[in-house]
Amino acid sequence: MKSVQDFSPNAFRAAYEARGWTQADVAKAIGVTVGTVGRWVRGKGAPSPRLFSVLSKELGVPRSRMLVPLAPSADLAVLRTRAGLRQEDVAERLSVQASDISEMELGTGRVRDEWGATLSCLYDVSVDQLANAAEVTEERWRAELEAKRH
Repeated sequence: MKSVQDFSPNAFRAAYEARGWTQADVAKAIGVTVGTVGRWVRGKGAPSPRLFSVLSKELGVPRSRMLVPLAPSADLAVLRTRAGLRQEDVAERLSVQASDISEMELGTGRVRDEWGATLSCLYDVSVDQLANAAEVTEERWRAELEAKRH
């Protein structure tokens, strides 16, 4: 399972310290080890989308507060993980198969027009940011395909 790629260790630390929590408090609240929380604080890892959602809820802060600003190079998978969602979660909301979401994120499938508004809401991004991420995803796929040809 992918980790949340744009996780900000400094913002995470600020969020739990603002509550007066320690790393041990965070670990107990979300069901991980203190060592895991310590790795996140040191930037040696990041929570999974599921744990990121739990973390946001337990700390009472929006996910966006624990993320670095969205990069123009963010692809569709980054948007999903920033939102704390698994492919299965997105598939369920769109009433499609998880494989449809996987293909969309690999660039072998596309963002269907009827998905745009829902994905924009789920990922908490504008429609333009969603479209940009879809372009980044497709460009990455094309570059990988071209590299295989050579």
